[in-house]
Amino acid sequence: MKLVAIDIGNSSIDIGFFIEAELFVQKINTKPPLQPSEYSELFTGFMREKNIDKMPEGIIISSVAPGHTDSVKKACSALSKKGTVVLTHKMKTGIDFQINEPEKLGTDRIAAAAGACGLFGAPVAVIDFGTATTLNFIGSGNKYKGGAIMPGLELMRKSLFSDTAQLPDVAVSKPLSPLGKDTAECIRSGIVYGTAGAVERIMSEVEKMEAESFKIVVTGGNAEFVLPFLRKVDHIEPALVLKGLRFIYNLSDRRNA
Repeated sequence: MKLVAIDIGNSSIDIGFFIEAELFVQKINTKPPLQPSEYSELFTGFMREKNIDKMPEGIIISSVAPGHTDSVKKACSALSKKGTVVLTHKMKTGIDFQINEPEKLGTDRIAAAAGACGLFGAPVAVIDFGTATTLNFIGSGNKYKGGAIMPGLELMRKSLFSDTAQLPDVAVSKPLSPLGKDTAECIRSGIVYGTAGAVERIMSEVEKMEAESFKIVVTGGNAEFVLPFLRKVDHIEPALVLKGLRFIYNLSDRRNA
């Protein structure tokens, strides 16, 4: 095994085991947080399940949940001789950040941007339908121009249920029609069609402003619900963050060799 890439998100922790050209992914719920020994048992158990008997040459972590980072890093300490790298904006990523306060940009967005540029080339827009729905625009020359953030589908659903007196708790799914015939379908229509419409409006406005056309790469756990309602999608890459982490690790490893 060459590399383990770990994406610690707000909803799940994705662990990617890269073995030559293959990628095996283990998903763990972010909540509740676990002890390092518990994470370690999950990692090694998954390796046994997949008959992975080689220790990784390196490990890289992206985290947007700081309270989990140390525990996961400690769990990885026995897995690699090279130790564990935690991604920051200061690392060699291949991305030129043209934004204010790049240190506050989520490292999952950095990894996704690096992955999109490495796999598909710039100019490229990354749309991540996760806990939050994020848009990231990388222009020619791998220049990170900026993006947009809105509540994800699940956050919208929870907010409507929690902060109103009469709206029901509705599972997120593909709406039957933009014209809901009952309350549940009205909510599904509003959440899914609304998100698709917002994404397309932002895309349109950014392309006008930048006078540049962006390839569209979609990722994230809720992408399946919105994809049917987007008029243009060039690439779908569920493991974009993990592949971006591999790209960044290899880039940094080569330059530090």
